[in-house]
Amino acid sequence: MEYPIPKKSAEAWRKHRAKSPQNPGLIFDRFAPDWGNSSDKEAKKKAFQEVEGSAKKVDTTLLSAWNARWEATVRRANAASFSLRTDWRLIAGLGRKGPLEVGFAFHRYGFPILPGSSVKGIARAWGLVLLADALKTDRLNDLDKVLNIDDEGEFSDTFRKVSLQVSSQEELPTLEFRKLFGTTGAAGCAVFFDAIPARLPKLELDIMNPHFPDYYGDKTGKVTPTDWQSPRPVYFLIVAPGTDFRFAIGWRRPLDDEARRLRDLAQDWLVKGLTELGAGAKTSAGYGYFTKTEARVPSANKRSRR
Repeated sequence: MEYPIPKKSAEAWRKHRAKSPQNPGLIFDRFAPDWGNSSDKEAKKKAFQEVEGSAKKVDTTLLSAWNARWEATVRRANAASFSLRTDWRLIAGLGRKGPLEVGFAFHRYGFPILPGSSVKGIARAWGLVLLADALKTDRLNDLDKVLNIDDEGEFSDTFRKVSLQVSSQEELPTLEFRKLFGTTGAAGCAVFFDAIPARLPKLELDIMNPHFPDYYGDKTGKVTPTDWQSPRPVYFLIVAPGTDFRFAIGWRRPLDDEARRLRDLAQDWLVKGLTELGAGAKTSAGYGYFTKTEARVPSANKRSRR
């Protein structure tokens, strides 16, 4: 099997590939075989299996040390950590570019990770849903633009126009929303940390099997989804069900009673977002949902997500 890397690097990898420890993220990004020029139709699948196997050979002491540093960092940022468990499969970073066409979010140490920006987005999405529900509107994009207005006077005038039908604006969490997440011109007070695995996570190989590849790949609009097209399997990596992830939300300013209330509100929105909206790709198919760590993980054939 050929590797599109310097010859000496390929030789070093071949000598090391059966040994431990290994970094699946490094293998995924730098040591994927040259499947594009291979006559082996299973080359890409074998490449994913290589990464899947290397995830069983990671350095667990590195994971423990990473957790200890993460915990120390979040404490210094006025944050309290909590854990949630993957309810079923989780796909992190599927849309990222990579040598195997479909991506995966690896930390530089080789463990799956949910970046802090994604974690913040999930909490913000749930807060936006709550506010839209209170305003009785489904125009989330328009509401989002209003909430991002930096000037307070312009924001108040604009928001008043979209909230006239609400009897008591005092019940709307608009000020909390803007203080937590910020605007286009100012950072929010809440600090969302990367979510990291609490213990050794298991990676598995999954598959999408589109039955109309010619139709999906057509840019002319002339190809129809006919039954004689051959399915083309698309392989990708997932985090196995029952994996515990650690989350934390810090605070940029001194942590008084009001700050604690808002930080707790941000945590509540994050938990609701992770359990109700999901994280990562294919949430409409049941991927990416979390549950409390004491809850039992259901089997895949019992999924009934929207």
